[in-house]
Amino acid sequence: MKNFLKRLGSFFKKELKTVILSVVCAIVIWFAVSIQAFPNVYDHIDGVSVSAEPTAYMQKENLNITDFSKEVTVQLQGKRYVIGNLEAKDFVAKLDLSGITSPGVHTVNVELSKVQPSDDYDIVSEGLTATVTVERRISKDITLEVNTNNLQIAEDLQIQTEEITLSTSSINVSGEESLVSSVARAVIEPIYTDILTQTTRLSGTVSLYDSNGTKIDDPKLEYESNNYSVTIPLYRVKTLPLNVSIVYPSNFDSSSLTYTVYPNEITIAAPADDLSINNLERIDVDEINLANITARDLQVGIKLPISLSEGYRNLSNVAVAQINFNDPDDYAKRDFIVSTEGFSFLNGDSAFDYSFVTSQLTVTVIGPSNLLYNLTPDDISGTVNLLGVNSGEGVKNVTVTLRIAGQRTKIWINGDYKADVRISEKAPEEEEQEE
Repeated sequence: MKNFLKRLGSFFKKELKTVILSVVCAIVIWFAVSIQAFPNVYDHIDGVSVSAEPTAYMQKENLNITDFSKEVTVQLQGKRYVIGNLEAKDFVAKLDLSGITSPGVHTVNVELSKVQPSDDYDIVSEGLTATVTVERRISKDITLEVNTNNLQIAEDLQIQTEEITLSTSSINVSGEESLVSSVARAVIEPIYTDILTQTTRLSGTVSLYDSNGTKIDDPKLEYESNNYSVTIPLYRVKTLPLNVSIVYPSNFDSSSLTYTVYPNEITIAAPADDLSINNLERIDVDEINLANITARDLQVGIKLPISLSEGYRNLSNVAVAQINFNDPDDYAKRDFIVSTEGFSFLNGDSAFDYSFVTSQLTVTVIGPSNLLYNLTPDDISGTVNLLGVNSGEGVKNVTVTLRIAGQRTKIWINGDYKADVRISEKAPEEEEQEE
């Protein structure tokens, strides 16, 4: 056995060239026979790149392709020796988008063709389709907001956000409809690292946020993010009580008529460089003359406008102060017929005589009911101050000042009153007698 193997090895060693040549010839003969016996075969090519070009209609309607199948597999039939040498780059695959007229996910046909024409094989892929996602491109103007949370403000100052001014009020955002629609807010972030001590104009950048407050960083969204400026107004703020003054008659008991002011205080602001606000202790609303307060005023109260100096702002946004009188049901109104016979004149010209043409006045008196009904016309006196009244014979209509007798009275006269007074020159002999 050993000698047999030895002789066999020696034979192959001597005939090696013959053996190799025989194997090669066998392969060539097999290949030639297979070509003749099986001239056409089926095969496929993977990874053929797909292209997608929007149609003229899609371009007109701003319909953009945002996603599609990037590769397909091509089925082939043809000569083995030809198909065996083909690669993905030898084919063109294009999506047929002619039927797309709206946004959405569409299934479309894939058009296949050969890069180099050849009759030695055929593309036999049938009904080959792919998906394509189409979105409409839109633009939208979004009102700009300002985020001041990162700014450092001096301790005694506040930012008045409603007075912040921007270099532009809105920003235009463009892109795919779903992306643009997801933008809910556009916010300017002012850039400043120091402490703000006065109204300042700052530069800033814009950030976009969705409805959940999540920042949107998507390069597909087109907008101008820089080159914005914002003016940050700083004010000094103070809360002060409201004050209403009432002018009482000289003999009136001011403690008998009490009232409240609503609101009793408001918050105001002055520009940061206006230090006068630091000296304010109250806000004087207005002055009320008791003679002008009627019985109805006691019941429903009096409204007075709240006015501030120029440059000041009413942060409470309350434009009117309401003055309500306490215990209004205790008060009543009563009219009296008062004779002018006992009325007196002051500061008259000694060369003239003065007398009332108006014999009586109807006087309206307001006060606590229990005191008012004990009042008589005799308790009401009147005076005419002739200072400033041009002397000259004739009848003049002059103002009469009325007064209720007593000290610290709790009753007052409502309204203004006038009477006709006759002025006549004194006779000469009367003047001499007086001298």
